[in-house]
Amino acid sequence: MTTDTHFEPQPLGVPCPRCQKELQLKKGRYGLFVGCSGYPNCDYMTAADFDPGTDVHCPVCEDGKLVQKTSRFGNSFYACDQYPLCKFSVNLPPVAQSCPDCGFALLLKKRTAAGERLVCASESCSYKSSIQ
Repeated sequence: MTTDTHFEPQPLGVPCPRCQKELQLKKGRYGLFVGCSGYPNCDYMTAADFDPGTDVHCPVCEDGKLVQKTSRFGNSFYACDQYPLCKFSVNLPPVAQSCPDCGFALLLKKRTAAGERLVCASESCSYKSSIQ
């Protein structure tokens, strides 16, 4: 039994956000991903199920936007699209509101058995909104 593991990169017609060369659909050891055609000069890559973003700006670098990604264990998280320049990430869905207590530029939507509430993304703040 022979399995063909060769996969030719497919052009996507979308420019790379870092170097403006074309992005390609490629196959790696963990499955399909989107990578820059300018590799190894540009090492930009993202998941194949790329979500253009959440329209929530990164509160740390303020240049990038938070995009949903999937870890190698299958868990969703939200990270700055300027990685590796900015390594900000959170495990809960972001909301573009500032914290009323500390002023941090990002709140997170947390679901509990009692309902849904907003919590501050800053580790030093303990703000929690009332259950909605």
